[in-house]
Amino acid sequence: MQLMVKRNRGFTLVELLVVIAIIGVLIALLLPAVQQAREAARRIQCVNQMKQIGLALHNYHDTHKGFPPGGIVAEKVTKGLGDNWCNSGSATQGAPWTVLILPFMEEGSRHDQYDFKLPLSASFTSQVSSSSQNYPLWYEQNNKYQCPSDPASGNGVNNLNYFGVQGGGSSSNVNCSGGNSNVFFVNGIMFANSNSKFRDITDGTTKTFLVGETKYHLTESGTTSTFYLSWASSIRLGTGSTMPHPATLAGTYEPINSRIPTGGTVPASGADSRTGYSRLFGSFHPGGCNMLLADASVDFTAETINLDIYRQLGIRNDGLPIGGTE
Repeated sequence: MQLMVKRNRGFTLVELLVVIAIIGVLIALLLPAVQQAREAARRIQCVNQMKQIGLALHNYHDTHKGFPPGGIVAEKVTKGLGDNWCNSGSATQGAPWTVLILPFMEEGSRHDQYDFKLPLSASFTSQVSSSSQNYPLWYEQNNKYQCPSDPASGNGVNNLNYFGVQGGGSSSNVNCSGGNSNVFFVNGIMFANSNSKFRDITDGTTKTFLVGETKYHLTESGTTSTFYLSWASSIRLGTGSTMPHPATLAGTYEPINSRIPTGGTVPASGADSRTGYSRLFGSFHPGGCNMLLADASVDFTAETINLDIYRQLGIRNDGLPIGGTE
């Protein structure tokens, strides 16, 4: 009697390839979902950070009876259109709004380390002497001002992802044109030497931008440094090698995300990206950016928003109707 031996049949090469292909398809389907979930979490964190900034600005207003200036400069900031005040100084700047609200961001100890009695030309600028008390603080990272969706955030980088809204409108609303295509507005809530109060926001706090998200980083003027102009840097004025820059401010002038730096990346690799950043806002969130309104709420504003409406939202008192932020 012959015994029958049953052999276990293994996978053929074709079957193995089919299994690998199926696994590859499943991973391809799963990966975008994972990435979207991570981006959703980062976006929520970004919104929460902006809300904290909004609360800090409100608490500052309650304490000092007004919102902080966008930046302190020695020059007299006039409000007539076409003025040349932004080209008249030479690196004369004091504390920006990002430093002034530190005590209301649970950053009082960091705020107290600054020497606010230094001459303006030696206090809050990338050209400050390395021996200055404020020099190491200027380069210090503060992740409360960094969007987690920005690849440049973290790892000791001191970039700033949240700019004060200095105003907006068309070219006829530009108060002063600075160097490298940058512009200055004075019809928003925070601008050079501003002292805006709630009563000045006649368009309503729910219809006026206060702070906007930005992905347009600033490197040191005239350099290819990997350091970015940080949350601790302020308005730089002057001529020659010291060009006028509202370093912590931007306006609702050009459409959201509409500028692509040289090289197609943000910031441009190995280049000084101080060109026109003050004209717009933007983010690494798909489709638009977060905007903090004057009532401390945060709205995601689509990059397809009507340009006229977008510009109106940057102005505190134009009296024009708007149709929302979508």
